[in-house]
Amino acid sequence: MPSPHRLQPEECAVLVIDVQERLLPAVQHGQKLLESLELLIRSARQVGLPVLATEQYPKGLGLTQSSLLPHFSQPAEAKTRFSAATPAIIDFLHRDARRMVVLAGMETHICVLQTALDLLAEDFAVAVVEDATAAGRSADHAAGLARMYQAGVVPASVEMAVYEWLGGAEHPAFKELAGAVRARRNQVEQT
Repeated sequence: MPSPHRLQPEECAVLVIDVQERLLPAVQHGQKLLESLELLIRSARQVGLPVLATEQYPKGLGLTQSSLLPHFSQPAEAKTRFSAATPAIIDFLHRDARRMVVLAGMETHICVLQTALDLLAEDFAVAVVEDATAAGRSADHAAGLARMYQAGVVPASVEMAVYEWLGGAEHPAFKELAGAVRARRNQVEQT
């Protein structure tokens, strides 16, 4: 099992859980969530990480937010279970030798939590990106994060993940991604 203390790009995959157009209005800070997710997954792809995604009952709840689609490694997988640790996702992670799964999406206390617990049970290391997850209520978001941390999930933020994946200023994507991080900081400070 990889060290749960570093997000090594060669060991990581990102899993975006159920960020669907009809569900977004139900979570707090939906627009900020989208902005965080866009930076996270764009950065992941630029450093060579696979980005996987799921959709909870898309027939009834709609499809993934369209702005995220270009960054996925493959089409989002439809599911009806709350956990996104589906057999297809697990198979992909094993085939690609990814032992650290970086989780983002919604809702923190339901689908993200259950995914984390299932991945841990499958002997994956798991990190959750706090500012790229959301729930309808702040208490549920906090409870979901607390439960994951108690189970051994590694806490992270978008910036932490981006800079760990880069590893240093010599990375070819450093200038562009560092600029995107600065722009996001400035935007957050203005709101």
